[in-house]
Parts: sequence; structure tokens; C-alpha cells
Amino acid sequence: MDPARSIEDQFSKLHPCLPVNTRIGIVGGGPSGLSAAYALCRLGYKDITLLEKRRTVGGMCESVEIEGKVYDLGGQVLAASSAPVIFQLAKETGSELEEMDSHKLAVIECSSGKYQDINVADDYVSVMSLTLDIQEKVKNSDRIGIHAISELASDLSPEYIERHGLKFVPKSVAYGYTASGYGFVQDMPYAYLHEFTRTSMAGKIRRFKGGYTSLWQKIAESLPLKLHCNTEVLALRRNSEGVTVTVKNSDEVHAMEFDKIIISGNFPLKYGRTYWSPPSACIEQETEVMDVSDLERELFSKVETNDYYTTVFKVKGLEDMPVGFYYFTEFMEDPGTIGNPVALQKFYADTDIFLLWSYGNSGDIKGPTVTKLAIKAVEAVGGKVQNVILQRRFKYFPHVSSQGISIFNGFSILFSFTK
Repeated sequence: MDPARSIEDQFSKLHPCLPVNTRIGIVGGGPSGLSAAYALCRLGYKDITLLEKRRTVGGMCESVEIEGKVYDLGGQVLAASSAPVIFQLAKETGSELEEMDSHKLAVIECSSGKYQDINVADDYVSVMSLTLDIQEKVKNSDRIGIHAISELASDLSPEYIERHGLKFVPKSVAYGYTASGYGFVQDMPYAYLHEFTRTSMAGKIRRFKGGYTSLWQKIAESLPLKLHCNTEVLALRRNSEGVTVTVKNSDEVHAMEFDKIIISGNFPLKYGRTYWSPPSACIEQETEVMDVSDLERELFSKVETNDYYTTVFKVKGLEDMPVGFYYFTEFMEDPGTIGNPVALQKFYADTDIFLLWSYGNSGDIKGPTVTKLAIKAVEAVGGKVQNVILQRRFKYFPHVSSQGISIFNGFSILFSFTK
């Protein structure tokens, strides 16, 4: 959507291309699935069903209440002018936002527990001219997001940066990118880092007072759709007449019929791989959930996702640490340290609840190892873990390599001539 125009104006000029009573199923109740449902409802479609595996919507924008306070386990912040659609949805649903001015950003040393603020503003200013130059080159491309800049910035970030006059990716940018779950900058095409930089420098940072999940719950409640939570998709089969989805809900298995299907979020496919997984890592999904064409199989096989963990501890000994987000220098710059936490977060001044953010690899580094290494990091900076409250693994940030971006561009050109 065009961020320069209001949502109402954009929808007023769109019309359904299918009969409004088309039975549409959406698999996944995270931000993408709910956004699809929102758009379809605004266009006038009247038979929309959303299937969500977990107990509530929200996906990777999950919030939980711990000891009377709300913590965001996945997505949590918005830059003031980088997410106009989200801000519009917040306004529509009466979702209150709060600024995170007091939430400091610092690097912390495991060996000593000492922390030091980083020069976020200066670091982002140093790449601003490059960011603006890229945006200027693609402003009339009729493409958006990564697709718009993929051909221009498909090289790996260190090579791209050096070729454009910078010795390295500034620390705040690199650490912010990695701590957000997008991978290590040396592994990523600069196109992804550009999108992160472009949106991160867009004003004050805010979060939802009631947690990010609250926004998506309000959106789901406001839409005329059939919402099925605690519903796992076991099989999805397509044919010329429609789609049959076999689901499990409350230990009961039954089939649901749709005319069209939208696949959203972390759908279990056998293709693709996990970021930094060992060659011997087993495919987690033994059965084929969805029938796929040869072209779809080829596309999906190019995609990587990140195993990104949020581990929540009750910690003693760090009571004097200010509210903030702390980057572990030792584990930020070397992908070989995957499993160790890249960041530690203290949400509220008057609690002893801490969040640690780590990468896994679906092979030899999974939840128990991540927890063990996170405890070790907390102890190294002077804390003592009293309790492991919870842990979440998000299959996060589906992306492709520099070579993969070129392949996807080829497919997009092919589609433009054949659709």
C-alpha cells in the first residue's frame, strides 16, 4: 500500500475481483494473515475463515503478562513514520502507544558486566546518504520494499558497504539488525539491511501499552470473519474445484472446504532450511502438509528462516541495571557463537524479569542449549537466575541469499509475462 495515501482512500478505489461470497480460508493468524483478512473484509468479501494454531492471534507479535506487567516476546517497537498502516490500525482500534525514550541502548561485556551507551544517532547518520541515494534510485520503479531494491543491493552487506565508501556497517545498525532477529550482517544481502536502516531512522520508537498482541486481537474482533484458534492444519490439498483443509481442533479431526486459500506465517513445509543449520540437521517436518507444484518447490527451497529464541528469566543481582536493551558484544559479530544470547532486555525498572534473545539452528543448538548459554551469560554479568519463566522459538524472517534474490527476480519477470 502507498504510505502517502490514507487507507480509506486506497480501499475506496479497489473492488473485489471474485464474487463476494467466495469462500476464502487464511492459514495463520499473525500480522500477515490478519492483514489479509482486514483487506478482504474492507473489499467486501463476506465468507472469510481464519485458522490459527495457537490459543490467540498475533503470531510473532506475542505478548504475555508476568507478575502483572505485559512483556512483548517478539515484535514490540514501531518507528513513528515507518509503519503508517500499523499506526492507522492502532487509531481505528483505540490501541494506546507509549514512547520508549527511557529505554536505553548499550553494549555489555560478559567478562565484566560493564555497559556503555552506543552512538545510535551518529551511526545512522553515517549511512543516511547511502539510504537516501538508494531510495531515490527506486522511487519510480513501481515496486515496494525488498523487491524494489533487490537488483540494486543484492551483494552481501560488507562488500556493498565497502564499495560505497564505508569501511564497515556502523555498530548500532549492525547490532540492532542482528538483535532484531534478522541474522548477522555479514551473511545478508544489503537489500535487507537497507530496509532495516530506512525504517529504523524514521523517528521516535514506540510500543503498545497493552502489548503488541492486543492490537491484533482487537483487529480480529472487529472483522466479520470466522476465527478458529487452537486449530492445527494437518493437510492442505488443492484441485480445480477448490481447496480441502484437514484440521485438528480439541483432538477432533475434520475437513474444511474453501474456494481460495491464503498461506500465511510459519507454515510447515519440508523445503528450505534454517539459518546456520548444520549440514546434518534433520528435516523437522516428516510429512508433507501441502501439495506443491514444481515451481513452488523450487521457490520454497531457496528460503531460509531464523530460529530466534526469546527466553524469560527471573534474575537477582541486576536490580540496579537501567531499563534498556543491551547488546552482548562477544556474540554479536561472530555467527559461530550462535546459541549464545545476542541481547538482554530489561522492560521495567521495578521488576527482576529479564528477556534474552538468541539464535538457534534447529540442529545441535535448540531450546535447552539456548537456555543453558543464556543462564551462563546472566551469571557472567553478575546476575543469578532464580527461575526460567518461559521460552519461545520463532521461525522468523524468511529470506533468501544474494544468489537467491537474483533467482526470485527472474521468477518475478517470468510471472509478469505469463500471468
